[in-house]
Amino acid sequence: MYSLLVLLLAGAGLVVTLWAFLQWQATRSAMILFVLLPMAALSLELLVTGLAHWLRADRPVGGLQAIPLLVTQITVPLSLFSLATLCRRAGFAWAKIDWGHGAVCILAVLLLIWRLPGALRTTATQPAAISVVDWLVFALYLACGLGLWRRQHWPWLLAGMVTGMVLLPLSVASPLPAWLGRLLILSAMTVTMVHFTRLFPVVRDQPDE
Repeated sequence: MYSLLVLLLAGAGLVVTLWAFLQWQATRSAMILFVLLPMAALSLELLVTGLAHWLRADRPVGGLQAIPLLVTQITVPLSLFSLATLCRRAGFAWAKIDWGHGAVCILAVLLLIWRLPGALRTTATQPAAISVVDWLVFALYLACGLGLWRRQHWPWLLAGMVTGMVLLPLSVASPLPAWLGRLLILSAMTVTMVHFTRLFPVVRDQPDE
């Protein structure tokens, strides 16, 4: 039953990942790309873990489980690039100013540098603990979700962040609540980026004929 639940989460994550990939392929939007990467990493982590438990082959796939964990730890801070661009396109005053938008991008780089040494030592086959970096990134998305709800009447980022962040600490007996929480959070981030990429498309300059 445990492996089946994990595989169901993996299936849901893969559906969102494939859909987001097709949206990115059509738009080439960096907003989508920087949330697509952690979404894909989580889906792969769930798939490998679920198959390992189902096949009772934890040892042979241990190395494979470390790969998506590593990718997740690296790409979650980078999702702040998407957040900065989203806030600028949605019309938040601080994001329209270059230093405001740039500060979020610099924060993304600093968080990545801070996390990178530990991420490169990732060998565990269990879900990575939710770190200070994760909580900070998710808190910024939560604040953005509140702003989008009030300014753009888009409640889904806020709803996904609140629900997911409530589930994250509930992994004492089983990692399933944390996995579900992360899936809800990353899905809300991904759906939001796709929506606002469509709502505020980038108009590219046409070459002179």
